Amino acid sequence: MATIGIDLGTTNSLAVTYREGEVELIPNGFGEYLTPSVVHVSDDVLTVGKIAKERLVTDPENTAQLFKRSMGTNEIFYLDGEAYSATDLSTLVVKQLVADAESYLGEKVDEVLISVPAYFNEKQRSATKAIGQRLGIKVERLINEPSAAAIACHKIGKDESFIVFDFGGGTLDVSVVDCFDNVISIVSIAGDNFLGGSDFDKAIAEGIDLEKLDTKQKSSLLLSAERCKLKLQKEKLAAVSLTYDDQYYMKQYTQAELKSIIQPVLDRVKKVIGRAVSDSGYRAHELDAFILVGGSSMMPLVQSYIMNLLNLPIKRLKDMDELVARGLGTYLA
Repeated sequence: MATIGIDLGTTNSLAVTYREGEVELIPNGFGEYLTPSVVHVSDDVLTVGKIAKERLVTDPENTAQLFKRSMGTNEIFYLDGEAYSATDLSTLVVKQLVADAESYLGEKVDEVLISVPAYFNEKQRSATKAIGQRLGIKVERLINEPSAAAIACHKIGKDESFIVFDFGGGTLDVSVVDCFDNVISIVSIAGDNFLGGSDFDKAIAEGIDLEKLDTKQKSSLLLSAERCKLKLQKEKLAAVSLTYDDQYYMKQYTQAELKSIIQPVLDRVKKVIGRAVSDSGYRAHELDAFILVGGSSMMPLVQSYIMNLLNLPIKRLKDMDELVARGLGTYLA
């Protein structure tokens, strides 16, 4: 029997274990660590992850994503004529991760440690714990995502306080964390359950103003916008494009233009950071570092914005979207 950790993310999820004295990320069936938190159902065939994400373009009506935003609410998602809650869909993602883990580890998983945003309320936490009941697996512990990230970065024996900035595809979670005597303490939290990298995609997509797009065409446009965003992280020029009614539409962006159109999103990010620091009782200069977590933190424009906003050393790891999972693995030690 094995216990694994799961970073149940809004856009991507990861599984992790601890064995032979090491934290070990668990690959999925494609040999990848990141499994898209996407579910597709059609003709009674259910898919989760990478293949389901592709259906966002080919069959968006029967594909669900970003449902973590609705955990603990009464929102219903309809796929192939069937009703699903956010807990139902999250359960399907965890079920897939557990199956991948059992295949990789060669043993049955009987307990799961799941990470949640620090700002999740009791209803949202109960909805997350219910996943274990549905799968017949113990979910006795939920770990706050900033605590897991802090453990992954914290040097044992060193007292320090820092901001954990967890900016994913669909949510933003900012926490001020104290580390002392090998204890991790969350001093303050602030978050936005509807703010993430997908908002950058929407801002980019609005460069092509086509009011009569159907669901499939809108999904194609957003996918093109996401690719444009990713390309602009390394190159000076990128484009978003779409073929509609036999017409080809394209809008090019420079990095400077991208900065201008995403400024309203960055302004919202600033407000969340400000609330977390203000509620902590610290002044920004009294904190030791700013830890970046989540895929959207990889954007150079986000990093430069934060560096100009706060005069703090920024801690960047190579794989920031794996940081919470690695912290969960340390919990399992």
